[in-house]
Amino acid sequence: MLANMVELLDFCTDFINEIDDFEDVQLDTDFQCYPETNEIFISILASQNSVEEFMETLLERTYITGISEFTWSLLHEVGHCETWRFLGKRTHSHCRNQKKKIRKGKMPTITYYALTDEKIATNWAIRFVENNFEMVKAFDEKAIELLKKVFIENRIDLES
Repeated sequence: MLANMVELLDFCTDFINEIDDFEDVQLDTDFQCYPETNEIFISILASQNSVEEFMETLLERTYITGISEFTWSLLHEVGHCETWRFLGKRTHSHCRNQKKKIRKGKMPTITYYALTDEKIATNWAIRFVENNFEMVKAFDEKAIELLKKVFIENRIDLES
């Protein structure tokens, strides 16, 4: 495990457990979740293309600024866990099939965040930030501080 990573993971776990009962946040190569089990995975080096597309679609739908991509991504995954049960089997199946097409290159990647389950998770995150801005802002500032600490301690250069 990367130096100081446990501190960041524990901090994220404590934050999301203020929202709902989640498993411990884990590290992965990208942000993702398993809504049925309330498992959330974060990345400290998510795909830049994926992050840009996510932030582009998010910022088209909210006036809120000053929250990092990291925190928005985390809350988006929490949004999946909070909303998945409201989607029918047909919607889940459609979204899963469209995501397979996107991964295979048969559809543009930008369409990913237009899928129903993705829009609903993002909407949940936006509403959560709107209703809890001060709490989210405080989390975001500390999370970014911890991320920087992980980068420095592990000599991760974001420029390369």
